[in-house]
Amino acid sequence: MAVSSESICEALERIVSRKYVSGSIYERIKNAIDPFPYEALKEQVPYATVMPANAEEVAEILKFANEKKVPVFVKGSGTHLGGASRPHEPGIILSTHRLNKMEFLEDYGFVECGAGCSCASVAQEVERRGYFLPMAPGSRLVASMGGLVSNNTSGHIIDTSIGKPGDYVYGLEVVLPTGEIIETGTMGLRRPAGTEMTKFFVGGDGLLGVITKVRMRLLPAMKRAYGVVVFEDVVAMARGVQRMYVEKRPAPLLMEFLDRKTAKVGYTIKGLEPPPGAVIFFVATGNTHQEATGKVEMILQSFKAEGPQSADLIESIELWNKLWSAREVIGTFLMQEGKQWSAAEVVSNLKSLPECMAEVLRFNEGLPLFGQLELFIFGHIGALTFHPGVLIPREWDNDRKRQAVKERFQREAELNLKYRTCGGEWGQFSKRTNFWVQRYGQVSYELVKKMKAVFDPNNILNPGILEGYR
Repeated sequence: MAVSSESICEALERIVSRKYVSGSIYERIKNAIDPFPYEALKEQVPYATVMPANAEEVAEILKFANEKKVPVFVKGSGTHLGGASRPHEPGIILSTHRLNKMEFLEDYGFVECGAGCSCASVAQEVERRGYFLPMAPGSRLVASMGGLVSNNTSGHIIDTSIGKPGDYVYGLEVVLPTGEIIETGTMGLRRPAGTEMTKFFVGGDGLLGVITKVRMRLLPAMKRAYGVVVFEDVVAMARGVQRMYVEKRPAPLLMEFLDRKTAKVGYTIKGLEPPPGAVIFFVATGNTHQEATGKVEMILQSFKAEGPQSADLIESIELWNKLWSAREVIGTFLMQEGKQWSAAEVVSNLKSLPECMAEVLRFNEGLPLFGQLELFIFGHIGALTFHPGVLIPREWDNDRKRQAVKERFQREAELNLKYRTCGGEWGQFSKRTNFWVQRYGQVSYELVKKMKAVFDPNNILNPGILEGYR
């Protein structure tokens, strides 16, 4: 069979039916892009999009792809800011959209959900039953569970408080690149010791298999209390976060930062009076409201030692919701101006946090294109993470947009190499492959390539991500 969009579609229709295969040029172009601001190249447009309903259909698709040597690119919601959702050559887009079943196994202490379930839908059901989902990305309304687990990203949640999502994944259903279906993990509340396959796929960047189902431990919901701190001096703010850890305060569930300019945007949208400086929002948890409130007050003590403009316990949930929503609307609102948002992920170590903050304030200085644009800064400062970003004009041509994004990743790499850190949200390859090699060495990189070859001998699944595409 000659490889063409029509022949690929015909073969896929025999697996999932005509209704769940699309070869329309609109769908093909739509699935050739990702959140990066530049358009797809003509030679990257896929042959077709297929939407399987279960692991068995995914397995048949991958077996067909291996037989015909056609690449398969897995796509959840397509919000991955590392660029892994963009195909790099013609192939099949495997959408996880229909892998959306959810089952609560409360007698066992788990929820099982399909890879295509949105984070928000799972969180809503979990919370309705009195539990808590340890994931809160900014894209939670659309981000897929499979994508979040593949990157092991928790978004706003602070790693030092509750850990990564992978700490709560007790098993997976996975289709290997060659088409075999495997189950990993346990139905017990004690995770296996020693060799355990789950860890290969959680945080595996989509290199080794297609996650079709996730089993996560159900965590009891906790009481919450809220604090807001405003600083004129953001370096002093960074010292406050540093002090919080050094003084052994209980790590909050989340701790978010907006520089003054960015805070003004968010507050204005929500009808609030803009703060006189940069802002930190944070949430503490406890078994009782009193315990959670006590943790907030302990954290505020650390910040007050660094001379903030204000440091307050927020007792009104209505006010907190307004303040927090001012943080959550930032990215979406900025892009409404007809420009395209592009932000880095700079992670500091604890010792160097004030120094790193000062460097982030100058993130785009000296960059030929990225440096021409106004810098906005926010991030998960409790996790020592900053997102310096700019709005790239839509009218720029593809070459200028690509160069601006390249400059962003180069500067991000310089800082993360300096502080001996690594991104905690967006995956480690694709646009960050060069950084990964510099950070961990060529020997480590060659080991990952060998592992990929064992699982995927024909390099069918998500090719180009490990190598780093243009």
